Amino acid sequence: MMLLAMTAVVMQAREVKSQRTQKAIDRFVDDSLMRHGSLGVIVVDVKTGKTLGCRNANLACITASTMKTVTSSAALELLGADYTFGTPVYLDGEIHGSTLKGNLVIVGKGDPTLGSVYFKDNLDIVHEIIETLKKQGINQIEGKVIVDNSLFYYPAYNGDWCADDLAWDFGMGIHALNYCDNRMRLVFDSHNGKIENAHFVPNVPGVQIVNKMRAGNKDNVGVLLEYAHPTIILTGTAADTTYYFDVSNPTPDVLLLDSLERTLAASGIRVGNNVLPSSSSRWLLMTHKSPVLTDIITSLLERSDNMFTEALLKAIAVNSGREPIDGEGVAVIDSLFAARGLDVSGKFQYDGSGLARNNKAPVRFFGDMLTYMSSRRFGAKQLRLVDLMPRVGVNARIGTVIPGTAMSTHLAVKSGSMRDVQCYVGYYPADEPKYAWAVLVNNWHGTRPNLKDKIDRLLIGIFDPEH
Repeated sequence: MMLLAMTAVVMQAREVKSQRTQKAIDRFVDDSLMRHGSLGVIVVDVKTGKTLGCRNANLACITASTMKTVTSSAALELLGADYTFGTPVYLDGEIHGSTLKGNLVIVGKGDPTLGSVYFKDNLDIVHEIIETLKKQGINQIEGKVIVDNSLFYYPAYNGDWCADDLAWDFGMGIHALNYCDNRMRLVFDSHNGKIENAHFVPNVPGVQIVNKMRAGNKDNVGVLLEYAHPTIILTGTAADTTYYFDVSNPTPDVLLLDSLERTLAASGIRVGNNVLPSSSSRWLLMTHKSPVLTDIITSLLERSDNMFTEALLKAIAVNSGREPIDGEGVAVIDSLFAARGLDVSGKFQYDGSGLARNNKAPVRFFGDMLTYMSSRRFGAKQLRLVDLMPRVGVNARIGTVIPGTAMSTHLAVKSGSMRDVQCYVGYYPADEPKYAWAVLVNNWHGTRPNLKDKIDRLLIGIFDPEH
């Protein structure tokens, strides 16, 4: 994925005055919409580290997906801008002429981008394996194609995620071997309360569909996931129509294996599927490489991809010599930022993505972290976190007000939302940040669009008061 092109003209930001900033923040926090809310707001001068305005700076609030900036920042610091996930493929046996007398073994290392629709220019691992086998002159495999998915522990999802989230395309687990974004489309017809023609696209062998829907014709379909015996369960009631749901694939390794075996056959490479013992002569056929870390972060921040971010958290743990579990990755992140002088005592992090509702942090932490990251450059391209973040008016928005102002396209932002939670963190101006800011709102009265417009007006009042 290409990084956003840098704006030709650097935004000349007005100087933010402390008194004006505090008045705008107080007006927002004291709004009747927030009377029962838990919220925090902060604006920091990134050059001096001075807080220009804040309310509830140390109140830990649910962060939702703004936590992705924390995991992404740590990944840049610990893994490096040019880090790539590698998926090794081995020949386990000996080659005799054009025949491999052994097994083909793919070892999952946590790459979230294998077969991803978001990186179509990256060579798909299936075609790369076949091209490499052909270069070796191999047209027959006597043994099996084996997918080693053992690096990460069962289950693939974080234990603090809500059960209702796991079946949907934002609740995909992170496996050692991921494929096609760990996503599939569930399609079925509903007629007179009965379900017909239910299937997945692509078809994933072994994943079942179980109908537990009640009689009725109201459009109120629920979807649950059973991991132990891979099953998508339909609940609720359905209207007379055709349904299309993007859902989590609990067995991406099975999909990869099926895709590879079918493509091998179509390419004229025969697989005997004979049971052969592991050989002492295993050797590396190839290593599939993911896109570089900065491209992965750009993609996950723009789309708010939970699975990609969880992959970074696992990589942080593994590359630090720890077990591949979320708690270990979080401990590494906390140690990193504490060593950089940040107060992490108010940050309660349980996953990488923010999907866990018990993730909390104060705006003070975000202000400090974004200030620290504002001057950090990574890799040959000397990219900063802000260069990887979405921009309002380009590939992101908050409310409906900012797009009509001079601030549009100059505000870097990462959003986070879930039920009763709406959060934003970012920089202004985006090309050469002078200010870091964070707005975390939990529980408010009124509609979400109304809240977003109020946040727009808050930011205008701080950064563009003459509008």
